[in-house]
Amino acid sequence: MAVIKKGNALTILVYQKGVTIQNDGYGLLTSTVVWQGDTTATAPAKGDAHPILSYMKAFKVTSDYSSTQRIIYKVDYVGIAADGDNTTANMSGAVGLQTERTESHPNFFRQQLGVASPGSPGTAIAGYGSGTYGAPVYAASSIVPGEFVGLNGAHFKTANGTTFTGFKDPAYPSYFAKNNYLAGTTTLSGIMYVKSTSTVQRFWQCVGRSSLESNWNAKLPTIIPAYIGTSASPGWEGKYGAKLLLSSVNFEEYGVIYKCSYTIRLNNEGWPEPVYPLAGADIT
Repeated sequence: MAVIKKGNALTILVYQKGVTIQNDGYGLLTSTVVWQGDTTATAPAKGDAHPILSYMKAFKVTSDYSSTQRIIYKVDYVGIAADGDNTTANMSGAVGLQTERTESHPNFFRQQLGVASPGSPGTAIAGYGSGTYGAPVYAASSIVPGEFVGLNGAHFKTANGTTFTGFKDPAYPSYFAKNNYLAGTTTLSGIMYVKSTSTVQRFWQCVGRSSLESNWNAKLPTIIPAYIGTSASPGWEGKYGAKLLLSSVNFEEYGVIYKCSYTIRLNNEGWPEPVYPLAGADIT
């Protein structure tokens, strides 16, 4: 007996009811739509528009050939809310300690941390002897011939403190033979989805660049949420330069948009601009 067909021949794909669209809270939209069609219907493809929000585009297609006369397609779509250029930054942070040389401590020559008037002599680690911060003068050591000594048994090769050689006086057990300390370090990790390839390119060009702004001198979208801080409060300018440094970027294509994962090093003292230049006109 011949097969009798009724209804829509489905030579053009028809999407099925029950379409939902999810917003992750930062502006990334995702949706899965089920389409059904005849074997002769044109299959969905990457970049096809979503049936409800046309700016969402297909990026993954699953085909079900369970029937010999119909094909069911499960299509995943992605987009940015309101067809924006980027999502808002989804950021996490970690504050910890890492080992640094003691002579790099801000309080090594003069106390700058933990006092109301930074730069005062205070209770510095090594001090500057009978001289000044800009021109230290240390007395000859009675422990190590030919070397010179500051506070807490700190020894130097020369009287003006050009080379620190270590803490060599056992009378100061909390310092003796200890040449490193644990310094605080803050790392911010963020994820942002962007629509433009030029934004992706500017992301990697800004790696190694410091910034006084949360958008790297407008070379990037705002990649630090306001709850963490802004240029106004607490301010991103430290004693030696900008506090922010873009230290790494990973990126991948995600349909027709791009996922950028990045890390920022926050240094309250500031990153010296000659070493870590600000994002400038050379970034296009």
